[in-house]
Amino acid sequence: MESGTKILGVDFGLKRVGLAVCDSLHILATPLPVVYTKSMRTSIDRVAAAAKEQCVGGIVVGLPLNLDGSESVQSGRARAFARNLGKVTGLPVELFDERLTTVEADELLIEAGVTKAAERAKLIDSMAAKVILQGYIDNNNGRK
Repeated sequence: MESGTKILGVDFGLKRVGLAVCDSLHILATPLPVVYTKSMRTSIDRVAAAAKEQCVGGIVVGLPLNLDGSESVQSGRARAFARNLGKVTGLPVELFDERLTTVEADELLIEAGVTKAAERAKLIDSMAAKVILQGYIDNNNGRK
């Protein structure tokens, strides 16, 4: 993604879409509110609106792979979502391996003092988007 522009991170799901954004220097990812959705089309429209609102120059979508690196049904859905999101927004959209991001996100929430599972469930998708985006920017800045 182009330096000097913010990036939107997306943890795509069929019911909830987690979002995060990083600063224009590509240093720190910050979670945004979760988007609740009923269809891929609604998800695309809402994420496109968030991208416009945040003035981002690109989007990173988490690619859910199996632990062995193989693709799953959800991988195909994420690829289709990313492809269509790129068409709708006109922005570059990249996929980034999201294996174990939900586990890491849950651990981060516990460390932050969110001990009740019900409370973590409300925040997990956006925190996973933050982990995806932070991994992407760290990887591309040579810090991983």
